Amino acid sequence: MNNINRVAVLLATLCAGLVGCPSGPDQSVVKELSGTVSLGAGLSGLPIQVGAAIGVNRSPERPTFVPAEVLVKFTSGVRSQSKLEHLGLSGATLTQVGVLGVLGAGVYKANFAGALLKTRSVENATLELVRQLQVRSDVEWAQPNFIQHLNAVPNDPQYAQQWHYQSINLPNAWNLETGATNPVTVAVVDSGVLSGHPDFQGKLLPGYDFYSDQQTSLDGDARDGNPEQPATPGVQTDYHGSHVAGTIAAATNNAFGVAGVSWGAKILPVRALGLIGGFVSDITDGMLWAAGISVPGVPDNTNPAQVINLSLGGYGACSNYPIYQAAIDQINAKGVVIVVAAGNENSDAKDTSPASCKGVITVGATNLAGDRAPYSNYGSRIDLMAPGGDMSKSADGGVLSLSRNDATKEFNYIFDQGTSMAAPHVAGVIALLKSRDPNLSAARALDVLKRSAVPLTATACTGTGTAKLPADCGAGLIDAAGALQLLGTTPPPTGDFSLSLSPSSATVAPGSSASATVNISRVGGFADVVSLTAVGVPTGITATFSGVTATQATLSVAVGAAVTKGTYSITVRGSAGVKTRDASLSLSVQPPAPTATIQGTVVLACFYATDACDANKSQLVPVGGGSQSAAFSATKLEDGQYALIAWQDVNGNQKVDNGDLIGVYTQNNTLTVVRPPKASLNLSVTVLSTAPPSAQPLEAKLMGDWLALAKP
Repeated sequence: MNNINRVAVLLATLCAGLVGCPSGPDQSVVKELSGTVSLGAGLSGLPIQVGAAIGVNRSPERPTFVPAEVLVKFTSGVRSQSKLEHLGLSGATLTQVGVLGVLGAGVYKANFAGALLKTRSVENATLELVRQLQVRSDVEWAQPNFIQHLNAVPNDPQYAQQWHYQSINLPNAWNLETGATNPVTVAVVDSGVLSGHPDFQGKLLPGYDFYSDQQTSLDGDARDGNPEQPATPGVQTDYHGSHVAGTIAAATNNAFGVAGVSWGAKILPVRALGLIGGFVSDITDGMLWAAGISVPGVPDNTNPAQVINLSLGGYGACSNYPIYQAAIDQINAKGVVIVVAAGNENSDAKDTSPASCKGVITVGATNLAGDRAPYSNYGSRIDLMAPGGDMSKSADGGVLSLSRNDATKEFNYIFDQGTSMAAPHVAGVIALLKSRDPNLSAARALDVLKRSAVPLTATACTGTGTAKLPADCGAGLIDAAGALQLLGTTPPPTGDFSLSLSPSSATVAPGSSASATVNISRVGGFADVVSLTAVGVPTGITATFSGVTATQATLSVAVGAAVTKGTYSITVRGSAGVKTRDASLSLSVQPPAPTATIQGTVVLACFYATDACDANKSQLVPVGGGSQSAAFSATKLEDGQYALIAWQDVNGNQKVDNGDLIGVYTQNNTLTVVRPPKASLNLSVTVLSTAPPSAQPLEAKLMGDWLALAKP
C-alpha cells in the first residue's frame, strides 16, 4: 500500500462521526488549498530519538531473601498488631509472625491471593509488596528478609601468600597487654562454636542460637539456648564461627594448640547462620542480644559484649538494609564496638552490608607480604586492614585456627582465608585496648588503630585488581603494639570534612566537556589540607582540578570523541591524613540528538466521496524548506471537501508509527474538512506516541488510534 492509500485508509476510518466530515463532493471546479505546517507546542528544537533502546543496569549479584516474608517497622504512632489484613496492597494479606529486637519492627508473612501474583513470581511479588509498603505514611521502613552469607573462601587460584601474628606486631603488643588486666567479652555472631574444643576450655560464656529456620538449622529446632554448631551430614563442616572465635581468644600460653590475639578475652557465641546462610532478622536480633538489649521471646543476656565481631555479609549498600542500620544505631548507643568483615568479592565495600553501614569498623584482608589479598574488598568504606591469608600457592598460607575433623570427630586446626579471618584480628586487638582502658569508646579505638596503622602503598593496595589508591585500603595494616602505645597519648583535635558536587550529574556529547564545583565542607575545626583525586575515570575521559582552595575547587571533565554512548561514574576523592571522603559525578555521554524540523514532511489533501478518501483525486505534496515551519500548497484540486493531514516518516519505514511527526487540520480541537480555494490553513504536528502529550487532546486520541491501525 502506498503512502497516500495508507494514510487515506487511516483517516477514513477515523473520520466517521467527526464534525465537518463530507457528505459528498462537488467536482465542477479546480481550486487550491495552501497554508503552513509547524512544530507543535513543546516540539520546537527538542531532540527526538528514533528506535532508542533502553539498557537495564544489573548489579553483579542479586541479594537472596525469604519469599513472601518482609520486615516492617511502622511509625511510632501505629499500634503493634498481631495480624494486619487488607492494607490496600493489591489484595495481599500480611500476618505478623515475629517481633524483632529493633524497636517497633516485626517479621510479616504475606499471602498473595490477590493481583500481585497474576503476572509475577513470588519473589517479584515480595519486592513489589515492599515497594508498596515503603510509600505508606504509617511505615517507617520495609525490606525483604535478606539471607546473608559467610565471607567464605573464594575459589580464586591467584591468591598470594600467608600471614603471621608478626605482621601486626602482636608479640610486642603482648609485652604491653595480654588482655588479662580487665578481661573483655567479645561476641561472635556467626555459625556457632565447637564448645568441646580443647582451645575453648574456660573461654566461652553462655550464648544463644538465633537461627530460626528449623528445617536448615541441623540441630532439630529453631531458636534455643545452645549456640553449638552441628555437623553437616555427608560433608566436612566449615566450622566458620569456631575459626573466627579462635583467632580472637583461643586459650593462649597453655602449651597446647594455637594462640588467640587476646589471652584474657571471653567469647560470647551467638549462632545466627545455618546451612543456607543467615537471615538478617536473626542476625540483627543476635547482635542486639549480644549487646545486652532485650529481644522478644529470648532470655536477657547477662554477659553483654563490649565488642561484636561480624564475619558475614551480603551484596547491597546499607541503604538496602535499614534493619541493619537501626540495630547498629541501638548498639552504638550502648558504647559497644562493632567490627565487620569487608567481603571477599574484590570489589568496592560500599556495595556490601553490613560492611557499608555507619557505626561499624570495616576490615579488609592482607597477605603475609602486607599487601591487600586479591579477594579482599576495598574502597573508601575500608577503615583498616588485617591478615586474612592467601592459600593460592600453599595450604599454610592461610590463617590457622580452630576446627574439627568430622570423619574422625577429632578437634583440630585448619588454615582458612578471607576477610572473615581478618576481622577477628581487629576485634582481638580492640579487646587488648579495652583491657588496658575499659572506658575506651569506639571512636577512640578506631582513632588509635588508624593513627598507628601502617599505610599500604598504591602498589600494595592494587593486588590483582584495577588500580587502587592507598586510601582504598583504609588507614592500612593494623599495628597492635603501636595502638597500645598511642592509647596513653593525647588524642588529636576532633573535626572532619565532607565533599559534595554541584551539579552531581552532567550530560556531555563526545568531543566536548563539562564542569562541576567541588564543595569541601569542614566541621569541628578541621584544618588539614584536603588533596583531591579522580577515581575510576573511564578510558577516553580526563578529569582535572583547578582553582583549589580550602573550601572549593573546579572539576573539569573532557570526553574524547571516541567515547561511546552510556552513563559513567567518576568518583572525586578527598584525602587528609587517614580520612577519605568521596563524592560521585554521574556522566551521561550522549551524541548530539537530531532535532525535530519540518523538513521531509508531506501534506495529504484527502478528497472525500461517499465517506471514503479517493486516492486518485487526492494530492500528496511535499512541504517547502524550513526549520520550525514551512509552507505547503496543493494545487489543481477538484471542487469538493478535503481533510488535511501532515506526516513526517521519521524512521523511514513507510509506516505511520511511534516517533513519526503527524497532525491534522482542526478547528476548536475538532477535525475539520475544507473546500478549496482556501489559504492560511495551519497544521501543527507532534510526535506520534502511545502516550501522546496531553496538551493535544484530539491528536492524542487520533495518534493512539493511528498507531493501532498501522500495525502489520
